[in-house]
Amino acid sequence: MASNIRFSVIGLALGLVTAAPFGRYSTTTRAAEGPAVDASAAPSMPAAPADFPRFSFAGHEKESRLLSNYLWYHYQNRLHLQKALFYQEYLSYADLWMAGAPFRQTGRLIQDLYRENLLAMKLDNEGYVFTHQHYGVCHDHGWPFPLWPQAGLDEEDVSGVAVGWHFQSEPPKRPLGWFLSKWGLPKHYSETATKNWELDNCKSLGIVDERWRLEATGPSPTLTTPEDMGFDAFNAPYMQLRWKRDGKAPNHALPYMEWLREGDTEFGPDRRLYIHSYESDYSHYTKSQHAMLVTHRHPKWQGKIKRVRLSLAPGESDVTLDVHSFFTAYDTRHPINNPIFVSASWNYFRWTGDIGFLRENVNRMRTAMRYQMTEMGGLENNHILNQWPGHDGLVGWVNTPDGGKDILPGHGIGNNYYDLVPFGWKDCYSTAQYYRTLLVMADVEEAIRDNPGWGVPGGALKLDPDELRKHAAAVKDVGNRLFWNEKTGRFYGWYDRNGKPHDYGFTFVALEAIWYDFATDEHARALLDWISGKRIVAGDTSTGKDIYKWRFGPRATTLRNLECYGQGWWEPEIIEWGDQIQDGGAVVGFAFYDVHARIKLLGADDGWQRLTEFLAWEEDVWEFGGYRAYYEKNDGTLQGGGTPGGIGVDKEFFESSFPPSIVIYGFLGIDPVADAIKISPKLPAACPEMTVRNLLYRSIPMDITATESAIAITLQRAPLDGLKIRLDGQWVYEETGKSGDSFTLRRDGDHRLRKAR
Repeated sequence: MASNIRFSVIGLALGLVTAAPFGRYSTTTRAAEGPAVDASAAPSMPAAPADFPRFSFAGHEKESRLLSNYLWYHYQNRLHLQKALFYQEYLSYADLWMAGAPFRQTGRLIQDLYRENLLAMKLDNEGYVFTHQHYGVCHDHGWPFPLWPQAGLDEEDVSGVAVGWHFQSEPPKRPLGWFLSKWGLPKHYSETATKNWELDNCKSLGIVDERWRLEATGPSPTLTTPEDMGFDAFNAPYMQLRWKRDGKAPNHALPYMEWLREGDTEFGPDRRLYIHSYESDYSHYTKSQHAMLVTHRHPKWQGKIKRVRLSLAPGESDVTLDVHSFFTAYDTRHPINNPIFVSASWNYFRWTGDIGFLRENVNRMRTAMRYQMTEMGGLENNHILNQWPGHDGLVGWVNTPDGGKDILPGHGIGNNYYDLVPFGWKDCYSTAQYYRTLLVMADVEEAIRDNPGWGVPGGALKLDPDELRKHAAAVKDVGNRLFWNEKTGRFYGWYDRNGKPHDYGFTFVALEAIWYDFATDEHARALLDWISGKRIVAGDTSTGKDIYKWRFGPRATTLRNLECYGQGWWEPEIIEWGDQIQDGGAVVGFAFYDVHARIKLLGADDGWQRLTEFLAWEEDVWEFGGYRAYYEKNDGTLQGGGTPGGIGVDKEFFESSFPPSIVIYGFLGIDPVADAIKISPKLPAACPEMTVRNLLYRSIPMDITATESAIAITLQRAPLDGLKIRLDGQWVYEETGKSGDSFTLRRDGDHRLRKAR
């Protein structure tokens, strides 16, 4: 049967606006071509203030202005910067080098916000780093979907598979409330949701303060789910309980959950899980403590679960209980969280030199790294093998001969930013990030070893940098053999649990593999030949110049995908090719990786040409008055703020401020390391001199101008302990006449270096 359920892709996932499901995308159909607007009447792009970082390209005043203003616009229009894990790595590259960049919403320096957020990120007792997404009705530590109602196309399909009770007087906020309202059956929320429970030694006091209040009437009160609301154990790898009680449990007694399977007649301790409650990031919404019961590891959590009994006050007879909600939860955790956390933490330290941060955070970084090496199979397999429940890389549905869909609930759970595509089991995307993080952690451990004066702890969690690099080499070798598709000359995204590889022309996998140096030189060149259009992959939907149809960067995928999505995205055929980010669309922020790959493999001239094409698109955008106005008149659909679409540029797409940093890491070749800032310019013939103003390194604002043979550095204040510069080859420090590849600057003002002859 066909479904009318629609989702705002990534907008829902990122959770910056909890997007509602939609009808037939009537609000986002491709706009017809319209007449050009009068550029003189359109608002121009806001200019960056004088004290904000800016770029200067000799002989290219317009490009200098466009890129500087672009950075200012996307930085100052960003919705917020919080603990959400998914953007920490690429935004830490985009933000941490900027001086004079107080964050609009708080007025605080961006570096201070990163410090606060990174230290506040939570790890569970096994070492998994929480996703820190918005409040939702999913796994507390994972991505905001799939929700339990997404186990089927409608209430009839979901019944017996997944379940939830939400004891609020009105349907919960979207998107969950949309499902419950659509079904027209309030048995999952409000007073109605309290009916048909079996209460023993307690009585219902109704809905009080948006929770079901229960009062004990005898010892060890229990409440048991209704007889007709069973569910499937596979689709309930977690049970989440949100609740509170008055007073404290005596004698350290733990509440617990027991269950009946088909064939069981009595509850018993052999089918019991104890409830460990905690203060969640979202407890202020629910006015409750939360508990995530890890059911999938219990050997008797199998088959059909007929009923569940909650004993929330064992041994007590004088207690009041408030239950906010109780529901099945999919394992929506992301295997890339730990690498992102490690990389972002290192980025913060290497730009700021904050030893106190490193001392406080390093064992958390080590724990996160060890989790990838063990729980995610890195050491054993030399690649990431995700065996979490539902992360099997399988499709979430299949087409039937009659044109309908057979839903395969619980399969194909998302694994990363591109959340509709499974990417589970043997995961190339996660493996490339794992490789990169091994090298990052090796740099961390080496820096700690070489700087004993920092007083950074070692101990049992310490890792050997030489062993990390040796392991990384093995991961690169195995990964490039395992995931390489010889036929298409690019990486498979993943192998599913049945051994089938999946390749839809994932340009983001390719470009990030080049950025992380995961791709071998041979593979990297083959990847860029394909993406640039030099090499045609037979059978692809988009080839040659069409890969850059959106102008600012390549499509995210080049092969139409109508069959391979995870749970919750059932009708890709109703979206035109390119009107979905993960199916021929694109995200503006990741143009950074594209220009970087070109500089690295094809040279600075090619990278500069690509950057100027990006800026030409940006100039056209503002001739129409901005992004929304531009895409009302031009080909393409924008996603954001609760609407689906094929292009991500504003609203929840924070990473749009990333592309200008290619000047820092690409053309100027600035690379902060543990104790120095490395500069290795790669400049195009068309622009042989570039400047960045108001760059911040170790609390010193500075301007850096580079040519191939000369570098000028202006420090706006004197460094406390000297500022070390490292260069490729032999250079001369004009102030002293000394030559070498490393210099220490000890005063404010101008410093000039020239390449030795």
